Amino acid sequence: MKKPAGFMVSAFTAVTMAVGLLVGTATSTAQARPASACAPRVDAGVMAEIADISAPENNRTLQDARDNVTEIAELWGDAGDPRGGFAVVYKEILDTTVPSIERGDYDDSQWAEDLAVDFVQRYLAGVHAHATGEPVPAPWELYYRTATDCEHSGGRVATSGMSAHLLLDLPAALAAVETPAERWDDFNRYGEVLGTATPNIIREIEADYGTDLTELFSVSIVGDVIGSERASGIFFQTVRAVAWASSRALMSPATEGAGEAAMWAEWHASEVVLDTAEAIGIF
Repeated sequence: MKKPAGFMVSAFTAVTMAVGLLVGTATSTAQARPASACAPRVDAGVMAEIADISAPENNRTLQDARDNVTEIAELWGDAGDPRGGFAVVYKEILDTTVPSIERGDYDDSQWAEDLAVDFVQRYLAGVHAHATGEPVPAPWELYYRTATDCEHSGGRVATSGMSAHLLLDLPAALAAVETPAERWDDFNRYGEVLGTATPNIIREIEADYGTDLTELFSVSIVGDVIGSERASGIFFQTVRAVAWASSRALMSPATEGAGEAAMWAEWHASEVVLDTAEAIGIF
């Protein structure tokens, strides 16, 4: 059955705003990105360790998953291996959001924890598949292909992971934990918390991969006008609003198929825009 037109328009408008504005406002000042040299890769022993700590049986709780994402970020990041780009982002996100769950910042703390666990497990499943040579879910296969292509910057790798996780994994996780509509305020609060992780994400990505993501999160001119932290919150909230709308479609038999198709279209569109952002030197 055809998805309601309102969902299609709002989702695509939101994702276009989040990434299209970034490219449009930065084009005038960005410089062409220099050719990148091949980054070092971790050895087989480290990959075996990553395979072990990313295994499903080692990530049943949120705290275990948080600890293991941190270790994965360090193992890849210390070597400057671009495959760790998104792990660095995720580590900072978990360091911010997990305490918010533990403090009871949400009306339904159990829902918040269930969502966070399902969400992070989807990322770790891709890590484990990659580390063990098993088939990797399509968006994460693109992520690892991007990470092992010497022509791409560390920032492009990290944003590929963000695109896959926020536009595809997040709505699937929201649907998997059967998120009711009344959890919107909690979900919105979770998105606001993400904005506070931005300075650490920028700092760690630059330290490990030599890429400055400031312009991505501040949305260039918008960030200068309203403040970079608030702008980064808008960035996260806009993309997460797309995920919320997608999850509602996934949870209805009447719109599930169209919702999934729209999610993939949004992901493909975001990858095209991010490729353009890299080409003009945003990261």
